[in-house]
Amino acid sequence: MTSRILFVLALLAGTLVIAGGPAAACSCARLTPKQRVAGAAAVFTGTVTEVRLVEPVEDGGKVTATLRADQVYKGEIALSAEVSSRVQGPACGFPFRTGERYLIFAHAEGEALTTSSCSGNLTVAAGDRPLRTPDGADGAEPVTRALLAALGTPRLPPTHPPLTWSPGPTPRLAAGTSPDGPLLLGLAALAAAGVAAGLVLARRRRSARR
Repeated sequence: MTSRILFVLALLAGTLVIAGGPAAACSCARLTPKQRVAGAAAVFTGTVTEVRLVEPVEDGGKVTATLRADQVYKGEIALSAEVSSRVQGPACGFPFRTGERYLIFAHAEGEALTTSSCSGNLTVAAGDRPLRTPDGADGAEPVTRALLAALGTPRLPPTHPPLTWSPGPTPRLAAGTSPDGPLLLGLAALAAAGVAAGLVLARRRRSARR
């Protein structure tokens, strides 16, 4: 009887360890707003337009959110930006929701941007205006004065890639010709046409007098 009780207690203890292990896997360091901005590759506000699963949950789970950026505080962010995160909360996944506007602290992973629940992301008021200290009416998470000071002045994302211009190939002239050659030929042809028109008018006048 005692051995059975000990066995059941051991199973319960093992279950608690297994269940508690992943839950405790996500441990976030406490950072100041200035440290979060300094440690991020890009900081911006944007509204989520799409969230898609790019890695099955059984393989760890990963989503990529597409955001319509409106204010850029750090980094090079296009009007449409993609940021990836883990799916599960124990893996520090950030719960993106379509239609929500966030302040995103993104980190570089190769050429991609990633974020997590430890990055310091905030749900902010809808719209496209720069962040401000809330008046308590929008229900968004608080934006502190310290955070605003760390973010600095935002800029608008580019609406399209910068246009580039390059001159076309320089036309080559035949040997022995000059760049003014075509112009001189044109003037000569115009003058010849004027002389011919004058001769025709003179002949008509003579015929009319007769």
